[in-house]
Amino acid sequence: MTFLFPLGLLGLIGIPVVILIYILRNKFNEQTVPSTYLWELSEKFYKRRNPLSGLTGLISLILQILTIAVVSLAIARPIFIMPNSASEYCFILDASGSMNMQTDGETRFDLAKAAIEEEIKDSRLGSTYTLIHVSTETTAAYERLTDKALAIELLQDVQCSDASVQYTDALASAQKYFNDNPSFEVYLYTDKQYNSHDNVNVVKFGSESDVNYAIGGVEGSLTNNTLTAKANVVSYTKDATLSVALYLNGKDTPAKTADVAVKKGESAPVTLTAAAQSYDSFRMVITNKDCLDSDNEIVSYNQQSEASYNILLVSETPFFLQAALDVFTDSKVDVVEPNAYTDNGGYGLYIFHSYTPEVLPDAAVWLINSNESVADSGFGIRGTVELEDPAPLVKSDSTATTTRALLNGIDGRNIYISEYIKYSGMYTKFTTLFSYNAHPMIMAGVNALGNREVVFGFDLHKTDLPLSSDFAPLICNLLTYTCPDVLDRTDYVCGEDVNVNITANMKNVKAISPDGEEIYIDNTTDIGVLHLDKVGTYTIRFFAMGEEKNYKIYASSPNDESNPALVGESFALSGEKQYEKTDGTYDPLMILFVCLALLFIADWMVYCYEKYQLR
Repeated sequence: MTFLFPLGLLGLIGIPVVILIYILRNKFNEQTVPSTYLWELSEKFYKRRNPLSGLTGLISLILQILTIAVVSLAIARPIFIMPNSASEYCFILDASGSMNMQTDGETRFDLAKAAIEEEIKDSRLGSTYTLIHVSTETTAAYERLTDKALAIELLQDVQCSDASVQYTDALASAQKYFNDNPSFEVYLYTDKQYNSHDNVNVVKFGSESDVNYAIGGVEGSLTNNTLTAKANVVSYTKDATLSVALYLNGKDTPAKTADVAVKKGESAPVTLTAAAQSYDSFRMVITNKDCLDSDNEIVSYNQQSEASYNILLVSETPFFLQAALDVFTDSKVDVVEPNAYTDNGGYGLYIFHSYTPEVLPDAAVWLINSNESVADSGFGIRGTVELEDPAPLVKSDSTATTTRALLNGIDGRNIYISEYIKYSGMYTKFTTLFSYNAHPMIMAGVNALGNREVVFGFDLHKTDLPLSSDFAPLICNLLTYTCPDVLDRTDYVCGEDVNVNITANMKNVKAISPDGEEIYIDNTTDIGVLHLDKVGTYTIRFFAMGEEKNYKIYASSPNDESNPALVGESFALSGEKQYEKTDGTYDPLMILFVCLALLFIADWMVYCYEKYQLR
């Protein structure tokens, strides 16, 4: 036996103090009686009826000594070691979207947390608890925690996502614990059925008979003032007739409804039409009740670009560029000669051909054959190099997403240059598209002002690029990169990453999730990333040119999380299971408190007996 707080035993000093008080106290009390005869008579009867009256003082002393002893022990907190009685537990909690399905008004996820809590409460003191939370990212909520109360408290903080999850990291973590201690008790709390789960205790929730429907694959088109909305619906556990409603522009009254007969496990198409001259959004909803609400509706937003870019072309020989801009953009293009250039603002893209401004404008910029250094451009100039013979440019073989998009449709094998500009101090946020002798010739990235920038290290008129088949797709790709829509699309699946194109003057870029959480997006790069972990509408909000702008996207439920009866291939740990337990502990604190309460009650009864003659 050990004590958590040994100094509490100092309270035992109170025992001799109580005994001393008992010895020294005055045991004689003066009482006035009306008659000596009556007193003697009453005393005779008293002695007959109370043979133990002489012991009441001693009983009180004993009770008070026991009370002091129990109080001291309770303060010292005795702990008894229980050999081979405790275990190490690893709880793996599935937080995938299907765990939000409800059974008798409770979600599978809540039932799983309640089961873990019960397992912790029933375990022997001295056990350790590890909780692995398998959500869009696998994290350890806590590791080898010994405090039961804290383990349960932290368990209540974990939340269920709406996305699909991967078990690779969770399995690797559990395997590591098992390798360290083959007696580790590993529990997987999930709603999936695993036929292979060696060394893992699988606790399954939900039933194959749980009814669930889902809708997905939504598409919309507007023709002749008629909106046509298409989707696919499915019933996973039985044949059903599903009622589908179409709502326009957030209204609560459906514009159209239809009943669709579907067979168990088979997808059925549904098409609804409604009169509309235009629309901001439409919503398709399955109105039948089932065990999961998040996959019963889907929203489609009409993407309307708020970006309007006027372009200023500064060049003495603008022919090639002006012709390309007229073909590949609807934006207004103004052309000025270098000696007439003044930056009065109002342009989304500035193209400088064979001219370098003194100060870069706070907007997207193309610098073509810029032979002078300019602050904030992200590079320096080391001079112009003339080649004896025309030499080909080398196309980048990078597989990065940005590079592939910028080089889409470009062959790149027939671009020759006769002279080029050598750069120094290259800014790390540039992506090289073409190079010569390891020197970047065409690159794109973000300058020091946080704006997108395209750089050509040669004069277009001293190369055959404008006459090649690559010129048109290259200019088109660069325009798309430099002046992109903020979002490429508005329909996503929960669990995906959204690429937010960071354009000039975008400030305070953030996303507002379906539950109201504000998520700030990094706007120091050309593309910010937002991870979707909830089903519903996300709002991308930012300020540009002093105005607040909002873009809406919808994250729908993943198809593989809508089936109430999912089967996993395997969740097994390699190795031979052992059953060696560690030393546990027993804390009799509650018993001591019960004894203390009983002693107080007994002492109070004896006191009342002595004081008020209660017998």
